[in-house]
Amino acid sequence: MDNQAASSKFDKLLRIVSKFFLYLLIIYLPLQELFLHLLESYTHLSVAKIFWMSHFYEPLIVLIIATYLLKFAIERKLPRMPKFDISLLIFLFLAVLMVVIRHSDLSRGLEGLRFLTLPFVIYILARLSDYQNPKRLTKTYLFIALIFAAIGVVEFFLLPAGYMATFLGVSNFGFGQNSLISTPQATALLAGPNQLASYLILAFFYLMHQFFTSKKPILSEGNSYFLILVALAIGLTFSRSALLGLVFGAVWMFVYFGRSARSKIIYSILFIVMVLSAAVSLALMNGELPRDLLAHGTSFSQHLFATKDSFLQFIHGGVAKILFGFGVGSAGPTALKLGGIITENYYLQILFEVGVIGFIYLVIFLAGVITRLYRGSKTLFFAFIALLVNALFLHIFSDNPVMAVTVFIIVAAVINVENNNLTQNAKLKTQN
Repeated sequence: MDNQAASSKFDKLLRIVSKFFLYLLIIYLPLQELFLHLLESYTHLSVAKIFWMSHFYEPLIVLIIATYLLKFAIERKLPRMPKFDISLLIFLFLAVLMVVIRHSDLSRGLEGLRFLTLPFVIYILARLSDYQNPKRLTKTYLFIALIFAAIGVVEFFLLPAGYMATFLGVSNFGFGQNSLISTPQATALLAGPNQLASYLILAFFYLMHQFFTSKKPILSEGNSYFLILVALAIGLTFSRSALLGLVFGAVWMFVYFGRSARSKIIYSILFIVMVLSAAVSLALMNGELPRDLLAHGTSFSQHLFATKDSFLQFIHGGVAKILFGFGVGSAGPTALKLGGIITENYYLQILFEVGVIGFIYLVIFLAGVITRLYRGSKTLFFAFIALLVNALFLHIFSDNPVMAVTVFIIVAAVINVENNNLTQNAKLKTQN
């Protein structure tokens, strides 16, 4: 009995620590990039010290996961997991294996492993914690997202490009640092406009869902104004990939609510048309639209050519590399940083790094998540679909830890609730 009591107390303590850590990640990660650049601008610390100070949570992840593994070893009992979670564990095992046996440069492989596995490892941690309050997690995220959306809108209309360097002495960071187009893009406190846009997608669909399900008149519903703020902030990032994903998810949501919220759907479409018309008119007045469209078009065609060339390179890599990949760190953000295969497509990145076999296991996991989200959270379901579309054009689950970690923490909490409900229903059926 004493051993059982001690084990129960330890399990409770571990879950409390895990819960605190999950909230720490949701709150800290949006501020990580600012913290990193503040350290670079105001201290004389080495690059390595700055990196580990701003990434302090990574050793903590390893420590908490190791504690769970030790607990399972002592108890000689593994947690029950659905098949799609087991698929994710196999995917993670393959990724680690590819680092060990296929990559000639171990440091590069470990760097790629960080980019590739971070959100999925956090998902596993959140599942092991069995935390079952996705609403509180979502509200915490939503509060931060609304602040970032407001910053994005304010900086676009009221602040000069490069204001972080001008007013705060923080160089190479913030609004106006993206030189792809002539118009500055909203960034808020994240690494870039694409990061801000994808980070706000979940907030957009949460508020859109609240908008469609609310019985209040449109003008008296506070979420309507928050929705406008978030939609405007996403638009001001000029992120094409995020907008494509958002439109795809929104159309699906319009179809889903087609009968019950027809008038609100019409208002939503009219609002989108008005915003687009105003944006085009403003751009034409400033003479910026033709240049920006040309720059965007050239960039988009470069993305398409890069994707095509990368796919051909993968196909001609030989049977072993097609099945098991070129090695973790050979593509994606690691390639952008250290040189390598530039895919501009998250799914191609997976194929290059862990091959068709690893890709299949990840797809099984994602399919399981989508199924559970459709049952457990329509809001998260539509947002997740939009992000999967977004991933066709960017490595968003690898190079945007703010969005990826936040989304997968909330996804894990929703699935924890779903699993608990399934367990309770199974017990009731057994009793009956």
